[in-house]
Amino acid sequence: MTAKTDLSAGLKPRRRDLLKFTAAAAVAGIVPRVAFAQKAGVLRVGLSARDLGLLHPHVATASNDTPIINSIFSGLLAYTPPKVSIEAIAPDLAERWEAAPDHKSYTFHLRKGVKWHKGYGEVTAEDVKFSLEWVRDNPQSTFRPLYANIAGVETPDPYTVVVKLKTVDPVFPVLVCDWQGGYIICKKAIQELGDKYKSQPIGSGPFQFEGYRPKESVTLVANPDYHGGKPKLERVIYSYIPDETSRRFAFVKQEVDMIQGQANEDWLNEVEKATPGKPMVDLLGPTRMVSIHMKKSVKPLDNPMIRQAIAHAINRDDYVQFFGRVFIPAYSPTPSEYFGTPPKDKIPAELVYDYDPDKAKKLLADAGFPNGFKLETIISERTDYLNLAQIAQEQLSKVGIDLKLDVVDQSTYVSGIIKDNKGSLVWSTASRFPSADTLLREFWLCASDVTKPTGVQNFALYCNPDFDAAYQAGVAAFEPAERAKHFAEAEFLLLKDLPSVTIGGLATAALRQGYVDLGYTVEKGQNILALPYMYQLTQNTSV
Repeated sequence: MTAKTDLSAGLKPRRRDLLKFTAAAAVAGIVPRVAFAQKAGVLRVGLSARDLGLLHPHVATASNDTPIINSIFSGLLAYTPPKVSIEAIAPDLAERWEAAPDHKSYTFHLRKGVKWHKGYGEVTAEDVKFSLEWVRDNPQSTFRPLYANIAGVETPDPYTVVVKLKTVDPVFPVLVCDWQGGYIICKKAIQELGDKYKSQPIGSGPFQFEGYRPKESVTLVANPDYHGGKPKLERVIYSYIPDETSRRFAFVKQEVDMIQGQANEDWLNEVEKATPGKPMVDLLGPTRMVSIHMKKSVKPLDNPMIRQAIAHAINRDDYVQFFGRVFIPAYSPTPSEYFGTPPKDKIPAELVYDYDPDKAKKLLADAGFPNGFKLETIISERTDYLNLAQIAQEQLSKVGIDLKLDVVDQSTYVSGIIKDNKGSLVWSTASRFPSADTLLREFWLCASDVTKPTGVQNFALYCNPDFDAAYQAGVAAFEPAERAKHFAEAEFLLLKDLPSVTIGGLATAALRQGYVDLGYTVEKGQNILALPYMYQLTQNTSV
């Protein structure tokens, strides 16, 4: 299936007309029954996906899985919502920790009496050792390169964990927070369940897995033994509602309490107006890095002039017009608010790829393609991905590049670009701890090449030893200014080699009913920083 967008036809007016029609229909009661009826103590969440992917935290990457994983698992440390920063790191499974003077060793002291779900016993140092070694070494682990610096894990007693590093890392605690490879998995459950652990997870978080209905829902129930206190919610139901109209209708009719929204300001405003009871619209961050990765194994993308032509064909103003305040233009590889990202005025002029269609056409001609060329790639049907790709598709067509989009469901897209090396131009939208190194290591290190056993999300198949060296120097630096200097050097190398074009940062839009209490305070106008691509649920969340 292919999709084509004509920007000149005026997307925003057409979208507003559609929103007014659908909002009116929702009020009139023309709404698909997609969720469970409201019950006391039950939170109903509408996800923009067709089905469950994986619930093993060291393997899963899809944004429809991460909110569920975050409710089930704990890290040694945790971010205190609504912030994601060094200052917001707090104890979780570890009640305290300390670093050696050289920052090549970290000691974590575990809470005593923390229980795994469903009778799997106490969380001990042996589980932490097993978990860190699994994410570092297991071929199934998506995040192996991130933990390659771990030289060894020692357990002098059941409640003490000593992590030895190969090289200095002053911010290693970020890697053991409650996100991705930082979640601690249960050794006994992994050994007993094997691959079933991916769909029947055992964690130690505030909610535990109860059941799964294919292409319908995942249900979690309160963990009565949660070390942070018994949750106020009895149950959380995550419903799969991939169709935007159905998801919007369900929210307007209050058949769901939270939804993943569309990254479009008009859409958000209309839904907010149509929903009774003063709903809240939140922009979740850190912003997602929106990048187009140009795969060097696909000709003519191996030609740097072709990649430069694509970069100059991108008009960021079109994205701002379409998405509104949800979108922030970027010219560096990582989003502007990430530590170590050089601002536009600090980037050498020859490395700033402003919109210049005439220059794009000249570069194509100089590369031997005066009449342009054709490309084909896959893209997710999820609206944010599809809108991003369709806007670029239209822009590229104006300089002579005919891009065909094969639209697939989100799970197929994620599997295709990570496991099957599919796509010529690959779109990614990634949110991480807001420091440039978190994205640099996943998307551009040599070891992160998706075709390698150590691969993470290096979709361009990029490898430059000088880039790797600049990254490593930044990670090892103690002083913030020195870290930022090396990260900027790494980003300048990326802009010179241009394996990818970062268009901007995209906030994750989410909506919650006025009667939902997140359990933490969000000041008016404050963005919520929530890495799971959805509201972070705690033991204090209630309806």
